Amino acid sequence: MPEQVKVENVTVTIDGVAVAVPKGTLLVEAAKQIRREIPVYCYHTKMGPAGLCRICLVEIEGMPKLQIACNTPVTDGMIVHTESGKAADGRRAVLELYLVNHPLDCPICDKGGECDLQDYAMAYGQGASRVADAKASKPKAVDLGPTIVLDEERCVVCQRCVRFDDIITGDQQLVLKDRGVRNIIATATGDPYHHDFTGNVTELCPVGALTSKTYRFKSRPWDLKRAQTSCTQCSVGCQQFVDTRADVVARTMSVETDDAISDTWLCDRGRYNVGFYAGGDRITQPLYKQDGEFVPIGWDDALELWAKAILAADPSAVGVIGGGRLTNEEAYLLQHVFRAKGVGNLDWRAGRQQQATPGRNGGSLLALEGVNAIVVIGESPAQRAPVMDLRIRKAVKRGAKLIRVNSLEIAPPIGVACSEAASIADAIGALPKNARTVAIVWDGVDRSLGKALVDALPPEIAVLAYVTGEQGNARGAEAMGMHPSFGPGYAGVQSGKDTHAMIADARAGKLRVLSIFGANPALHYPDGPAIGQALAKTPFVVVSELFMTATAKAATLVLPAKGAYEKNGTTTNLAGDVLPVNAAQELRAPDDALSDLEMIAGLAARLGVALPSHEELDAAVITHLARSPEHFTFGDAAFATGRGAPHPATGGDLRLVVHSSIFAGGGTIAHDDRLAELEPLPEVALGAADAQAFGVETGDYVDLASGDRTMHDLLVEVRPNLPRGVAVLIGGLPDDPANALGADAAATITNVRKGALTEVRA
Repeated sequence: MPEQVKVENVTVTIDGVAVAVPKGTLLVEAAKQIRREIPVYCYHTKMGPAGLCRICLVEIEGMPKLQIACNTPVTDGMIVHTESGKAADGRRAVLELYLVNHPLDCPICDKGGECDLQDYAMAYGQGASRVADAKASKPKAVDLGPTIVLDEERCVVCQRCVRFDDIITGDQQLVLKDRGVRNIIATATGDPYHHDFTGNVTELCPVGALTSKTYRFKSRPWDLKRAQTSCTQCSVGCQQFVDTRADVVARTMSVETDDAISDTWLCDRGRYNVGFYAGGDRITQPLYKQDGEFVPIGWDDALELWAKAILAADPSAVGVIGGGRLTNEEAYLLQHVFRAKGVGNLDWRAGRQQQATPGRNGGSLLALEGVNAIVVIGESPAQRAPVMDLRIRKAVKRGAKLIRVNSLEIAPPIGVACSEAASIADAIGALPKNARTVAIVWDGVDRSLGKALVDALPPEIAVLAYVTGEQGNARGAEAMGMHPSFGPGYAGVQSGKDTHAMIADARAGKLRVLSIFGANPALHYPDGPAIGQALAKTPFVVVSELFMTATAKAATLVLPAKGAYEKNGTTTNLAGDVLPVNAAQELRAPDDALSDLEMIAGLAARLGVALPSHEELDAAVITHLARSPEHFTFGDAAFATGRGAPHPATGGDLRLVVHSSIFAGGGTIAHDDRLAELEPLPEVALGAADAQAFGVETGDYVDLASGDRTMHDLLVEVRPNLPRGVAVLIGGLPDDPANALGADAAATITNVRKGALTEVRA
């Protein structure tokens, strides 16, 4: 564990109240200890002092001039007055300067009711301008990128947004251009402002200059109904506010006090992927396939058909896949009902990930900041768990060494140093000699790599381990018993069949009923053709979904499900925190949509299965079950699947590797029209040697062929660091599924079109 550092305290008197704080504490932070607010624009707790806006002036005894509280560390015996007449006069003068050219358009500004300039002008301002000249105006509604609009005339140039891009994300896209009154915020290159965390600048902006396209002019804060919940878009579980207006999700916002999980940031997927709740293509009632066509039926009929199919089949011919989208309570009930009927074929793993719990080495997200080194195995968390990646950047800036093993990423992370290791031995050799605490971040795919690293680390090094999940509640589903070898709390059970074995049974005509909850294996299972055959050959396939996904289209019975903002429960994030899922206020799901818990309860009644009491499902029990088992570690054999190691790739010159993208995905993102501009194009990434061999370069379009299968119109991206013989595809694109060529496939480049995007896509 990180070494404990002895903290030296000093005592400062603020407005007559003595307060003891650690030496070096900034005055603005010390004042918070006695609930005294000092106004700030440029200062932010997570980014430190800048000393730009000067609104935080305070009077300090013994100093002849006012001082800025954001950049003044307290000293022992210091006496401070934050509300003296002298301090108020200083702030009034600063505000007068800000308002010389700022438009007083509060009735039409998005920030009205949430604007620090508005609030401070009321508290300290002159009340009327003493400037005779007309205000200078700057452009309004400047399109800064796919998510953000900038009203330049409102900007007070506090540069919080610029500092966020520099200090937190490292992208350094936003800069300050021009001088004096012509200062404006713009992108350094003139290109659109575009990365995975842009929405945070709208919250950081104190005056409504930066607004999000999805919320702009939608509501006033006092018209919104607010609920706090956990984001379920990935396995981090960031805490967020969900604001609804007139039964529609208007926006989501970060929770300022959520240091432990999100560090107060949200990624753009978690923030913006909410438009689907009001999507017109939601499944609104149960659908039953007759003669190849879906027809609407009632819930009673749907549950009767489902139960009848299960009771008619031998339990060994019944399977259940999924659970990573469900709450802990729903996953627990799902396995409970099916195990009560003798069904042991249960698995949450519908994609490439094999393990979700880190076992005895699990660590908290906050502890990640204090390690000496971080080893990332396989896919980067930047796309699977974006906010966790910000925490890793923070750790590196504090001195941790970042090492990546088996990485096929485009380039080192922006803004932080990174070492690339070709093997586990190289990674061990790259660790700092004095390293006492090492964090391992594993994508959970190649079990042998995870195990090899844990086994190879010297015993004197403390290990904190994390598995970035493909599904938001993968760890919760595993802990609740949605696993062929484990019951709730990882208790041993008679082993059933995992997903791969169920797919094999289905293709052989042995599986009679397959229930799929919150998963889309048709898109994410590594072998697309195999899952297609399995679904087609299973007589009764039930799918619980919000939309007609590729898997739902292949089902016999489709059940309309509620989304995460439409139900209550808990989830378990990758660090093992059990987090609340709360329904948004006054958000109405489609009339006939049910939560998965309600569906499972209805099925249980028709199967004659008694459900556990509410007391057994309460948070204390769930929390107990979610605890990480001490007898497991990374890559444990207990998590082995029937698929085993990949087979030698056949069918071409290039081994296909699938990577994640936060804005790909065939679930909710594909049904949120507002995010269409953020969805990645289908692409294939090649190393420089392969690109030269095939005669292609970045921007060309090609087809990938393997045997008698072909993927068409893939945009080429040449990544110099990729090894020879590897082609990287983006997984989860509904119209271009990366599993189309099959598992362990190899392919070759065909039909090269030089820079032919327009012609091909048209």
